[in-house]
Amino acid sequence: MFNRVQLKAEAKSITKGAAVSAYVFTLIYLVITFVLSMILEFATGATAAELSTALEMEIPFPTLGLSPLMVTFISILISLVSMVLSAGYVIYTMGVRKGLTMPYASMFDGFTFVGRVIILQILMAVYIFLWSLLLFIPGIIAGYRYRFALYNLCENPQLSPSEALNMSKAQTRGHKWELFVLDLSFLGWNILCGLTMGILSIWIMPYIQQTDIGYFEACKKASGVGYIPPADDGQFHSDDRFSGGGDSTRSYDPER
Repeated sequence: MFNRVQLKAEAKSITKGAAVSAYVFTLIYLVITFVLSMILEFATGATAAELSTALEMEIPFPTLGLSPLMVTFISILISLVSMVLSAGYVIYTMGVRKGLTMPYASMFDGFTFVGRVIILQILMAVYIFLWSLLLFIPGIIAGYRYRFALYNLCENPQLSPSEALNMSKAQTRGHKWELFVLDLSFLGWNILCGLTMGILSIWIMPYIQQTDIGYFEACKKASGVGYIPPADDGQFHSDDRFSGGGDSTRSYDPER
């Protein structure tokens, strides 16, 4: 069992020590995702709940008079962009953990392997949904089974989505309960974030994300799947986009 307290303390220290502020980066990320949701609401003239009802009734939306087909297209497009941005946030967090100077532009680095990100996210959603059809609990277990799939893909964009999923299955074997307890330990913070209309997320989100990456690294090492000992040659290795020497001032290169 991993030392949760130690991993959390490490995550706090790493987050605070980021060369490019994790809090500013998170603020920009949250603003962008908020704007995307507002674009959807403006284009459709409806909230998410109203959008679902209108689509079922196949009626146009009052604000712009868009057809259900156009609304569906806009909704899917925004969802896909959000998926890719989430990959960019993971890339930033991973880079910070490796001591890299991650520019704000790294938020968009998920677009360099956009196809794999989208296919992976869709596969995850389908698999979790299918498991959920059996019972609620299998769906939750499936969610933890594939928890590290996106991390694997962000760490090595040359992986296929199925390879990233299979690696996650191996990495989380025997650790799903620990990950569940980890999520429970953040329940209070998540409630406070909700009570503050998400404002507290600017400080809490990078801390939670960094802790999760810490668990990912620990699971890789424990399982031997995807774990690569730190290299001493100072060279980039294609199977780990963040491996290399110990120079904490080196910059991140999205082309690697």
